[in-house]
Amino acid sequence: MKRTAFALGLLALFASTSASAIKVPTGSTDYDLNVSVLLQFRYEGTFSATTNKTMDSDFFVRRARLAAGGTAFKIFSFFVQYYNSRLGQRGTTTSVGQATNPGFVQDAIVGFTPIPDFTIEGGLILTPTLRTLALSSSGGQVQIEAPTEIIFQPLDRGFRMAGAEVRGFLGPTHLIHYRAGVWEGFHNTPGTGSGNTGTPAVNPGGKPLVGAHVRVNLIGDETGYAYNQMYLDGKPRASIGGAIQYQPHAACAGAAPANQAGVLQNCSIESGAGATAKINDYKMYGGDAFVDLPLARDMEFAASASIVRWDYGSSNAPATNVGYLRTGTGYTGELDLRFGAIAPYVAGYQFLADSGTTVKGADRRKLAAGLAFFFKAHQAKANIEWTNYTPGAADGSNPQAIAPVANNAAGIKGNTVNAIWVQAQAAF
Repeated sequence: MKRTAFALGLLALFASTSASAIKVPTGSTDYDLNVSVLLQFRYEGTFSATTNKTMDSDFFVRRARLAAGGTAFKIFSFFVQYYNSRLGQRGTTTSVGQATNPGFVQDAIVGFTPIPDFTIEGGLILTPTLRTLALSSSGGQVQIEAPTEIIFQPLDRGFRMAGAEVRGFLGPTHLIHYRAGVWEGFHNTPGTGSGNTGTPAVNPGGKPLVGAHVRVNLIGDETGYAYNQMYLDGKPRASIGGAIQYQPHAACAGAAPANQAGVLQNCSIESGAGATAKINDYKMYGGDAFVDLPLARDMEFAASASIVRWDYGSSNAPATNVGYLRTGTGYTGELDLRFGAIAPYVAGYQFLADSGTTVKGADRRKLAAGLAFFFKAHQAKANIEWTNYTPGAADGSNPQAIAPVANNAAGIKGNTVNAIWVQAQAAF
């Protein structure tokens, strides 16, 4: 049952293999229980972001997580994680900086491993995407933030949805790692009204979202949903992978159609108008490559790159339609070189809406360079990073914007925001 231990190690799904968990004595060999904690404190100093065009300072807790996972009778498993995001960020005169996403259960998974290297799971699960878009928050990232700003999934929270999947390995020495399953996505939402003032049905057939992620481990192996950019364990790794997602007639931007003056704002329309319109299919697909190599004299080199296509279809709605703006292609890349406990790095991403979109509300770009300090691997580390976001808010107050917005007409030709980020982390 040695291999089965991996399949049941649910904490490894969201925590780096370089991080650790606290083992809780259960008094029985039939049960195994682990608890983990993640705290990330951040300072963001944004240039020219005040009334006087000076640096605006923001102190907040980027992530606070408490997780528990374990096994029962060697074949059953569970994982549950409570999460609080951006606690205390950018307070106002009437607020003490409430969390952008107040505390909630982010992961809740139950699993069954009937045979080694094959697990069936259900619950609130991370949807399959590229490894470079799913770096472990606790242990995987060398740069401060993974490129989540170009994940344009239609309906989720923290890139999780309720669903069921199978995962495991195929071939010798963990050659192929796979995940495949079904997720809720959009339920069938009947249309309303009639004519151009009505709204069409979303996913009228009630089909679930389907998705899969496959990795081919060329050197070594990786065993989780969330990955490391740098493992710090002296083992070489290299892999290539790909992912897909699909749901018919569900190309909507996180909400049912909203009809404003006869224009559907949230969904990409394939044909028709109003109540008789037909919504496009939602599709995502892409590929990535990764390498992490230990070098002499306690050095380590890592690199990753990916390309991803978010396809909400073309649309006969105006180009300001938020659903249509999400059709485009994203690119990511990162280089890291560790010297002992210090790792300089550069990273970046870009998303470009299709050329047919005359209003570039989704276009965005980020460049980053910094230093990571590994005091105790990923368990205790700190970063200092310069970031450059385009576009940014006109006053420079918002260096991050997750979702495409129709009123951001300038896209990557718009305002640029520069900021200094400093982050300290404890993960155990």
